[in-house]
Amino acid sequence: MEKKIKLGVFGARRGSHLGGIANQVGFEMVALCDTFEPLLMSAKKRMNNDKITYYTDFDKMLEHDIDAVIIANYATEHVWAVIKALNAGKHVMSECMAMFTMAEAVQLVEAVEASNKVYMFAENYPFSAPNQEMTRLYRAGEIGDFKYGEGEYIHPINPEEMAGLMSGPDHWRAWLPITYYCTHSMGPVMLITGTRPTQVTGFVIPYDDKDTMNFGRAKFNDSSSVLMCRMDNDALVKIIPWSELRDHGNRVRICGNKGTMEASQQDGRLRVHHEAFDFEPPRTNTVHYMPNFPDFARQAFRYGHGGGDFFTNYYFHKAIAENSKPIIDVYMAIDMTAIGILGYRSALAGGIPMEIPDFRDKAVREKYRNDDWNPNPALHREGMPLPSVRGKIELKKESLDKFNELRKKFVDEL
Repeated sequence: MEKKIKLGVFGARRGSHLGGIANQVGFEMVALCDTFEPLLMSAKKRMNNDKITYYTDFDKMLEHDIDAVIIANYATEHVWAVIKALNAGKHVMSECMAMFTMAEAVQLVEAVEASNKVYMFAENYPFSAPNQEMTRLYRAGEIGDFKYGEGEYIHPINPEEMAGLMSGPDHWRAWLPITYYCTHSMGPVMLITGTRPTQVTGFVIPYDDKDTMNFGRAKFNDSSSVLMCRMDNDALVKIIPWSELRDHGNRVRICGNKGTMEASQQDGRLRVHHEAFDFEPPRTNTVHYMPNFPDFARQAFRYGHGGGDFFTNYYFHKAIAENSKPIIDVYMAIDMTAIGILGYRSALAGGIPMEIPDFRDKAVREKYRNDDWNPNPALHREGMPLPSVRGKIELKKESLDKFNELRKKFVDEL
C-alpha cells in the first residue's frame, strides 16, 4: 500500500474542508492551524479526529511531522505563509489569490524556484465536469483555434452569510477591490485553451449605497467589474470576477474559428455549436449533453465547487508522488491573479490597457520587485488606491450595528 503524504492545513474553515477531501486522494491530514481559536475549536469538534493536532501558531504547525501544507488563510495573506512553508521544506498548495501585490508575485516565484518543492495553485473551477470536457474537446480540435472567451463568477452573498465569512470592516472581504478575486473566471479559460493573458483593461460598476443587500454587510468595495484581456495568441477574453450582480454561477464560453462551446449555469449541460459551412460534409449544428467525470473520480460530485475541490487535491498529490509539474504552477497562478490587480489599476486610470508581465522571464521581474501598490485601508498612504473607484465609502452606523448583531450570533453558535 502506498504511504500517505502527511498534510498540515492552515485555515480552519475552508482548509478543514479541503483537508477532509485530501484524505480521499492519498494524503493524511495530521495538523490544522487557525489563528482564530473559536473557529479552530469548532472545526476540531466537527472533525472529531484524534489523529489531528490543532495549532493557533503557524510556525509551530510547520514543526510538526508533515510533508505538505494547504494554505487557506485570508485570501490577501497567502504569500508569507507559502514562503514559510517552502522554506521549511514542505510542498504547498495555495488557495486563491496567488498574491496580493506584484512585489509579492516576485517573492513567490523566486521562493518556489529556490525550493525544489511542488507549488500547486488551488484554483478549482477549471475542474468542473463541463470545464474538463471543454478542455478535452478543445485539445481534440473540436472548435478550431481559440478566438474569444468569456469567464464569469457571479456570487452575491446576503448579510447572514457574510457575517459568517468576515469579522468586520477590516476583513479582506469588506474592502478587496471587485476586480481582484478573478481566478475563478480566468482559470477555466486558461486551462481549456492553454493561453495566458498579456494585457488587461478594467471597468468597474461602483459601490451602490441604494442596494439593500449592502445593509448589514460592513462592506465598502464596489459592485461588479469587467476585465477585457488580450491573450498570447491574440484572442480576446471578457472576465467578470467575483461579482455582486443578481445571479449565481460560473459561466465559461469558448469560441474558436470552427465552433463554440459553453456550459449552462442552470444544469451544467454542455452546448457545442458548429456552423455547417465549416465542415464537408456538413455536420450537426448544435448538440447538448451532460458531461461526466472520469471513472476514477466519479466521487468528485460529492465535494464542493462542482467537483473542483476534489481535483485540486488530486493533482497536488499527483505532482508530489510523481515529482512532476503541477497542473497549475506558480507562473500560471501569477498570470491569472495579476489581471485583477492590474485590472484595478486600469479602471482607476480610466481604462488604460495594462501589460501582464510574464514572470517566467527573470529580467521582467525587476520592474515589479518593489511594487507594493495595494488597496488595504490599514496600509494606506499617499500613492496607494482606495478599495472603491468612488473613493472613501462611509458605512452607516445602523448597517454596522446590524452586521455586529449577525456576527455575534454566528460566533455564539460556533
